[in-house]
Amino acid sequence: MNWNPTYLECVLEPDYQHARSYLLPQLFDALTAHALGLERMGVPGASRAVSALRELRHTPIPDYDPAVEDVFFAVDRLLAAVSEQAIGALRTALSRNDLDMTIYRLAARERLLDLEGRVETLRRVLLDLAQEHLETIMVAFTHHQPAQPTTLAHYLAGLENVLSRDTARLQDLMGRLNLSPLGAVALGGTSHPIDRHYTAQLLAFDRPIENTYDAVSASDWQVEIAGTASVIATDLSRGLHDLLFWASTGLVSIGDGLVQSSSVMPQKRNPVALEHARTKFSKALGYAQAISYSAHNVPFGDINDPGPDMQEPLRLLWEELDGGLKLLTASLETLTVDRERWLEQAENGDTLLTELADTLSRELKLGFREAHAHGKKLLKTLRDAQRMLRDANSRDLEALGLEVSDAAVRAALDAHEFVARRKTLGGPAPEVVAAHLEQARERLEHDAARRLERRAAFAAARTRLSSEGS
Repeated sequence: MNWNPTYLECVLEPDYQHARSYLLPQLFDALTAHALGLERMGVPGASRAVSALRELRHTPIPDYDPAVEDVFFAVDRLLAAVSEQAIGALRTALSRNDLDMTIYRLAARERLLDLEGRVETLRRVLLDLAQEHLETIMVAFTHHQPAQPTTLAHYLAGLENVLSRDTARLQDLMGRLNLSPLGAVALGGTSHPIDRHYTAQLLAFDRPIENTYDAVSASDWQVEIAGTASVIATDLSRGLHDLLFWASTGLVSIGDGLVQSSSVMPQKRNPVALEHARTKFSKALGYAQAISYSAHNVPFGDINDPGPDMQEPLRLLWEELDGGLKLLTASLETLTVDRERWLEQAENGDTLLTELADTLSRELKLGFREAHAHGKKLLKTLRDAQRMLRDANSRDLEALGLEVSDAAVRAALDAHEFVARRKTLGGPAPEVVAAHLEQARERLEHDAARRLERRAAFAAARTRLSSEGS
């Protein structure tokens, strides 16, 4: 074929380089599974195709040659040089349509496990950090305003809780991704008596895709990857926002190897690793959109949009999300917290007023609406007198017609007591959070075991496909 130079430059060469760099193990896995299926059928030359593929797996694939359309035909040439009968057998009941979709799913499931492992590592770091800060008071914000004291452990455990659901999303996604298109051929299957269940088993797929048209046409699994990655990136960007805010006020800092100084201002410790993580999550969201748009408003059939053209943005999505996760994890591993400053922020603000209102409600048997109103009146009185909430005492409440002891007022305006009293399920009391962390660790270990089981199955399949006598 005398290809147009522009088509070579913009399509064929980039696709070749991508497949050569990122998809060769999956290509040989799929071809070998197909050849073993043909061997089982007794197709002449199939056994030679199996052995030749196992030999060629370790042979460098040639550099790009404009005379060769893609990597499949490069391997086709190498096989033909070994045995014409072998390549003739291999092409039986095989199309690049089902082959490509098989390769893409094989590659995606490996990257999905990588991502799941990266999320697990971050979850473990969050749980370890939370364990260290069970009693570290922090001020939580709502609507960008100081709201209530809680603990850093409570916050971090909440973020890990979100990531545990992200892990569940990845696991659920794997169930829809790990299906075999192989044997669908162009789209209508084949008149040869192939066994699609057998090749799916060889490749450690859960089962074949039940409809051959679906097998070569579907893009839902790639769009679902993009959607799940978007959820993870969005979740983590919110944690990053808080970390950068806390760093800007000196409440936290990250390790020296993750910050940069200024060429002009000697005092600067810019938490650039967190900024770069945020950028990577933003770029991941962009690539996720590119994947969705590639599948939007196109025919349901074998076309390039959700095929080879989608693989580069999918690869970049994995890379950016992975990089952001690594940077965020490294930053949290070096995190230093100024406990005293955070406690001072809680004690010198108005965020303890909720517990004083709760105390009035309990001690005086008031409805909370009334207790809430008394709290607002007290705060206004104190501000008018240029006093702080922490200075309030029983006499201030007497002026409002309320009889509460000084001890009760002091306890209500103590940040540690505020947290300790909140023992309901999911609350910030240290013993409640400690119990939650224990459960979260059990959940994490269960998730890791599931991932490692999948990883082992995939690795064993590759070993069997690439080894003689398997």
